[in-house]
Amino acid sequence: MSSLTLGQEIKPAAGISRPAWDSGRLRARGRSREDRGPAEHLRKLHEMKDTSVLTVSHELRTLITICRGHLDVLEPGADEREVRAVKETLVNVLSLMGRLVEDLTSVGRLDDRTRLKMETLLLDDFMSSIAKHAEPILGHRLTMEPGAGGVTLHADPQRLTEALLNLLVNAAQHAQGGSPVRFRVELEQSGCRFEVADEGRGLAPGEEQAVFEPFRTGSSAKAGTGLGLSVVQAVARAHGGDCGVVSKPGQSATFWIRIPWSTS
Repeated sequence: MSSLTLGQEIKPAAGISRPAWDSGRLRARGRSREDRGPAEHLRKLHEMKDTSVLTVSHELRTLITICRGHLDVLEPGADEREVRAVKETLVNVLSLMGRLVEDLTSVGRLDDRTRLKMETLLLDDFMSSIAKHAEPILGHRLTMEPGAGGVTLHADPQRLTEALLNLLVNAAQHAQGGSPVRFRVELEQSGCRFEVADEGRGLAPGEEQAVFEPFRTGSSAKAGTGLGLSVVQAVARAHGGDCGVVSKPGQSATFWIRIPWSTS
C-alpha cells in the first residue's frame, strides 16, 4: 500500500478529469445553498408572522382593558353627558382595534412609514384624550401637566396613541404601590417630546437601550409579552422620531418619545 508524502498531489480517481471532479463538487454545494434558501426564507416569514401576532395580541389586550374599565365605572343611572362621553371613547378605541386587526391581516409592520395616516393634532386635546383612555388603568394615580396651548402636531393619532398608552401601561406595572405617574409634553426646537415618568425601581445600568428590544419583560412581577416598548420604538421611527428612557436606578424612570414637527 502506498502512502502520501508531505506536499504530494492528491489525484482524482482514474477516468475523472480534474475539471469535472471539481465542478461537480461546486455544483453540489450550490444546490445545497439553493435548498437552504427557500427554507430560510420561510423560517423568517414564520418568525415575522409570530411576532406580528404577539404584538397585535398585546395591543388588543390593553385596549380591551380600557373598554371594560370605562363600562365598569358607568353607573346604571348615568346622565346623557356621561353616556355620550363613554360612547365616544369606546368608538375611538374600537376604531384603533379595527386598525390593529387590519395590520394582523396584512402582517404589517408598525414602523412602516407608508402606513401612517397623518393628521393635524391640537396637542392639548390629544393629551386629554390619552389621559381619558388611560384612566381605567391608572385612575387617580395619573397626573397630566398641561402647557401646549394652541400648539399643533402633524402625526398619526392612532399610532401615537398606541405608543403613549404602552408607556402609561408600562409605568402602571412598574411604579411603586400607588405612586403617581406623570404625563407631560415638552416643546423642543426639532419636535415635541412626550414623557411618562414613574416612581419605581428604574432600570439597571446599561439597560436603557436593551429595554426596547422585543420580548424584554423587565423586572415587573406582572407578566407581559415584552412587546410594549418595542411598539413605542417602531411608532417613533415610523414618524422619523426616536424614543428613550432616563433612569435613576432604585428611584424612577422617565420614558420619552420624540415626534418631529414635520415628518416629510
